[in-house]
Amino acid sequence: MKTLRTLTAAVCLILFIALMVGCAFQDHFVPNYIDERIGERTGAPMTSLNPFYTTLADAKRLGRELNFVSVEKREALLQEIERDSRLDAFLAEGHELYMIDANALRKTLFGPTGVVSALTGLIGLGAGTFLLKRPGDLRKEDVENA
Repeated sequence: MKTLRTLTAAVCLILFIALMVGCAFQDHFVPNYIDERIGERTGAPMTSLNPFYTTLADAKRLGRELNFVSVEKREALLQEIERDSRLDAFLAEGHELYMIDANALRKTLFGPTGVVSALTGLIGLGAGTFLLKRPGDLRKEDVENA
C-alpha cells in the first residue's frame, strides 16, 4: 500500500509539474497566423521555438518588434522633418537678408540721390547745353551766309 501511495503521489506530482510547465508555455503551443509582411517589415524570424507553425508567442514577439520598428521609423521621419524645417528657416532668413541688401543697392543706384539719377541729371544738363546759345556763337544761317 505504501508503494501505491508513493507511486500515486509521484504521478500526481509529475502531472502537476507538467501542467505548470504547460500553462507557463501555453502561448508556444497555440497556433496563430502571422502575415508574412510583418516578418519582412521587422526583419525578425517568423518562428522562435516551433519550426513547424507560428504560435501566439511568436505573434506577441513580432507585435513588439513591429511596434519598435514603427517607432524608430516615425522618430527618423520626425528628425528629418525637423532638419528640413530648420534648413528651410535658415534659407528663408538668408533670402530675406539678400532681398534687403538688393533693395538697399536699388535705392543707392536708382533713388533720388542715387548714382543713376545723378548721371541722368548730368546727361540732361549736357544735352541742355547744346540748346543754349553762347554770346558770339554763330547761327546756322550766319555760317551758311559767311
